[in-house]
Amino acid sequence: MRKDEPAAAEAAPPYWPALLAVLVGIGLGRFAYTPLLPLLVERGWVSEAGGAFAGASNLAGYLLGALAAQALAANPRRAAILNGAMLAAALSLAACALPLGTAWLSVMRFAAGIAGGLVMVLGPSAILARTPALAKGRVSGAIFVGVGLGIIVSGALLPSLAALGLSAAWAALGLAGLVLTALAWRHWPSAPLPAQAAPPGPKAPLALVLIVVAYATDGIGFVPHTLFLSDFVARGLGLGEAAGGLAWALFGIGAVIGAPACGLLATRIGLGPALVAALATKAAAVALPLVSVAPVALAASALVTGALTPGMVALAAGLAAQLMHGPAQARLFGTMTIGFALAQAGGAYALSALFAQSGSHLPLFAVGAGVLLAGAVLAAAGLALAGRARRGA
Repeated sequence: MRKDEPAAAEAAPPYWPALLAVLVGIGLGRFAYTPLLPLLVERGWVSEAGGAFAGASNLAGYLLGALAAQALAANPRRAAILNGAMLAAALSLAACALPLGTAWLSVMRFAAGIAGGLVMVLGPSAILARTPALAKGRVSGAIFVGVGLGIIVSGALLPSLAALGLSAAWAALGLAGLVLTALAWRHWPSAPLPAQAAPPGPKAPLALVLIVVAYATDGIGFVPHTLFLSDFVARGLGLGEAAGGLAWALFGIGAVIGAPACGLLATRIGLGPALVAALATKAAAVALPLVSVAPVALAASALVTGALTPGMVALAAGLAAQLMHGPAQARLFGTMTIGFALAQAGGAYALSALFAQSGSHLPLFAVGAGVLLAGAVLAAAGLALAGRARRGA
């Protein structure tokens, strides 16, 4: 152990502000909408198509937030930006308590998406930039547990809260967001990011393009579950709101364990092979409702897809750090995040339009699975080119 390692570990900030930020901006700000969607439709707040497009608006906002975050990455007022993003996410949730129609709901979901994009890019990096190298994987896995916690809480509690009225459910989400924002408010690292000098990454631009596109396919592939899973179970299969909420809670349980599990897999087989395996496995999980809608099959589909939602983010961040170093690594992961968000937004609108036209959820699962399988092939090809470039160097 080098002499500077204990000091670095001592200087490392606590990870829980980033966990809370991910919980508010993504776990609640994005994913709490899924179990509420069938209730919004059934109680006449929005039409079926309007509810789907309001959900897609959140993903469009996420793209804008990710773009803004990349521009703000070096801003010395990062703590203030993160606090503002968490506050905006909480207030947008509370504002959804007003039943003012599809346009109002879409604007609030769009605002929550912007806040989520800012949080996802800036929050974890604010902590990981000051975390010792040997602890980065563990800390990253802990931070992204916030996604799963939000999904579990929303899936388990929101259907019951909605019995008191949809306004009460939205207000509770907003209040929870405000409390969590207050807890994180004064605990962000205040010092600017440390300057780094690093060698250039591998000279394999096509490999990097393929890997970026492969990661972007996940932005389309998980849309059927993250936007429509509860609705599919509750209304598509006629199993009711409680069953839809349970499916979403299983997705959340998977999300809690997914990032640590993917980190463990990567230590065994390597980050690149783990990413390829995750994409292929997720394709199979998304396709499972096409084969069977038995309770066991639906539970497995929700659990595995949930696990590989934050797990894929952890693998992508680790792979970017392995392929590139220093500022180049940050730019690569920023590009991957923007590509993911762009594919996610476009995929959400396209799949919402497909759902509105077909009236069936099954084509959505077929498209998602096919795109993910293509992503696994692209990732394998990109990693092969990157390996060839390293051996040639």
